[in-house]
Amino acid sequence: MWAIVPIKHFELAKARLAPVLTPEQRRDLMRAMATDVLESLAATRGIERILVVSSEPEIDALAHSVGAEVVADDGQGLNAAVAKGARIAAEADADGVLIVHGDLPLAQANAFAAILAAHGEAPAVTVVPDGREDGSNCLACSPPQAIDFHFGRASCSAHLAAARARGIEPLKLALPGLALDIDCAEDIAVLLAAEHDGRSVALLRASGIASRVIRTTMQDSAPVQVSAKLGGSA
Repeated sequence: MWAIVPIKHFELAKARLAPVLTPEQRRDLMRAMATDVLESLAATRGIERILVVSSEPEIDALAHSVGAEVVADDGQGLNAAVAKGARIAAEADADGVLIVHGDLPLAQANAFAAILAAHGEAPAVTVVPDGREDGSNCLACSPPQAIDFHFGRASCSAHLAAARARGIEPLKLALPGLALDIDCAEDIAVLLAAEHDGRSVALLRASGIASRVIRTTMQDSAPVQVSAKLGGSA
């Protein structure tokens, strides 16, 4: 199984965090989250190769530090980037691909191993939804091009439907450690409440962002419901 990790240009990522983070802070957070994801994938037994699809200038050094390879993102959007990675894996006779977003700060090797263990023999599709069961935070496909990719809004249901259209009964696998992606200040508050040790959390606390974000979310919204955002028990 290959891991395919599409990573957006750091300085363009996480625009919705602009009200609480400066451009430099958003860049630092994206780098930390990508590092957490790549290190966890590198520690996962059963992942044969890690392919990062990105045009971020800093990504080569980061990817190579964990033994990952990099191919350029052609700038045609997320689905095109993922399709490029899947095509490269298929041409190299990979059995399947595990597509993982780079903004999953709670990702750990045991969660990725759980996907591999649950994923069936080809043809097979496994979707790991976000906490809202709207997006697809991880997607396993065997063979690599088993379905067309539909990342974006409502991608979870779109990927399930795409599998069934190909005659594949998909598996929807809820994993709290992979349910949280970071898009807004509330998501950062959930990450901090999860009491996870990782580069992303360390950055948030050391920079003072953590205390500021928590104050903002407490003033602007109801208390954060960690279990709901993580798709299960905290």
